[in-house]
Amino acid sequence: MSTEHSTFDDPMPRHRLAVTPQRFLSALNGESNSRANWVLSSNNFTGELPATVANLSYLQYILPGDNHFCGKIPDFIESWRSLKILKITGSGLSGPIPSGISKLSNLSDWGSSDLSGSEISSFPELSTKSMKCLILRSSNIHGTL
Repeated sequence: MSTEHSTFDDPMPRHRLAVTPQRFLSALNGESNSRANWVLSSNNFTGELPATVANLSYLQYILPGDNHFCGKIPDFIESWRSLKILKITGSGLSGPIPSGISKLSNLSDWGSSDLSGSEISSFPELSTKSMKCLILRSSNIHGTL
């Protein structure tokens, strides 16, 4: 599903969907037994990512960049076990980086920017052999690698 360049100006528009949020999410999550891609880029979404998106277990990529979300990168991203691409650059989400990201063994492309509060001692172990691209631009990460 793509909502790219839709220029919404509210939090994620649950009430504007033609279907109920539950039916929408069930179409994207494991109930459909299919892979899902979610492009949210270039809107004016605000607020936090709703906890209901934690159920998107078949999500392969999510691109929430160029929005005005707030809050931390949610801990529930560890439930997206099929995730290959996570680009949260310019999304408004902040650090620290959840340790559960180390459970995403299929993750091959991860882009983040403007993270803060991420001590290197809590930097997650990225032992995935799938990782091809890691971008941590303009992040306030402390310590040594």
